[in-house]
Amino acid sequence: MKTLDKQQPLSTSSLQTRQYYIDWIRVLAFGILIFFHTGMFFVHWGWHVKNNELTEVLEIPMEWLHLWRLPLLFFISGVGVSFAMKSKTAGAFIAERSKRLLIPLLFGVLVIVPPQVYFERLQRHQFEGSYWDFYPKIFEFQAYPDGNSSWHHLWFIAYLWVFSVIATPLFVLLKNRSSEGFWQFFQKLANKPLGLLLCAVVLASAYWFLHADWPVFQNLVADWYNFTTSMMLFVLGYLIGKTPIAWDIMEKYRRSYAVLGLFIVAFRFSYDTLFGSIPEDTVWMTIVNGLLTMVSLWCTILAIGGYAKHYLNFTNRRFNTVTKRYIHFTFYIKLLRWHWAFIWLKYLLIFG
Repeated sequence: MKTLDKQQPLSTSSLQTRQYYIDWIRVLAFGILIFFHTGMFFVHWGWHVKNNELTEVLEIPMEWLHLWRLPLLFFISGVGVSFAMKSKTAGAFIAERSKRLLIPLLFGVLVIVPPQVYFERLQRHQFEGSYWDFYPKIFEFQAYPDGNSSWHHLWFIAYLWVFSVIATPLFVLLKNRSSEGFWQFFQKLANKPLGLLLCAVVLASAYWFLHADWPVFQNLVADWYNFTTSMMLFVLGYLIGKTPIAWDIMEKYRRSYAVLGLFIVAFRFSYDTLFGSIPEDTVWMTIVNGLLTMVSLWCTILAIGGYAKHYLNFTNRRFNTVTKRYIHFTFYIKLLRWHWAFIWLKYLLIFG
């Protein structure tokens, strides 16, 4: 990216009509999404289609990113809803969300996802024939992986729509005068760095009660741990989006949040490498693991918010173009069937 010009610093004392650092967080989140999905072709983890040559070099940074990349997306989506709900009724908000989310989801299921499933079937020798011979199979409506009907990595859009519908009554309630007591409590909580950090305990509760029994499937109906934590982050994003002082605290203590989050990650990676994963054979170890996981995740989100507010609170004439440049890896997936000599050249071509 070229050096940004015509920067327009914004006041940090309160939330204005347009918070450009929030847009930049969204750009960052989707940029990480592209990097991560591209990298999945080249690491040893399970993936729909794999490159001929694999590498371990990408696995450590990708494992770290995987801890918070999707939580960040749900959080910043909730922040965006806090602005969208300001001037909308419940019905208007749900209608707007349905238009923005369900139509792209339907397009993705019918146009974007089928090529991914097709090339996966080819590489695994589960199908022979042209794409047009394969395409009608998605209308057999047998769920992937046994069948060929799937939303694949567009599950985020489906979940986001469900969260928006479920949380709308809560958001409407929080706009009423009867909720003033709650907002006073939350502002007092968010006015202290430790108070803001305590939100991680709410997230940890989902880990304690759901993590062991509900593996992540992203299928909406048997995914209660992932569903609950993502919903919590979405609602927390809404609450923080409505609380200007929270962003000031995030900015002021951004270094502390970043250091704490990175320290926990470094400790857990080191421990796992030397001794293996921390066993959850007792209630206390489950509590410890839940706290470490969620404090690290939440600190990372708070640090990103703080650094973005401090350094990215501006816009320029090229900003809208940047925010719209999200190209899914599907359009480059066929490159993986070519026998290129250099794995990094292939990565850069797909990523770029």
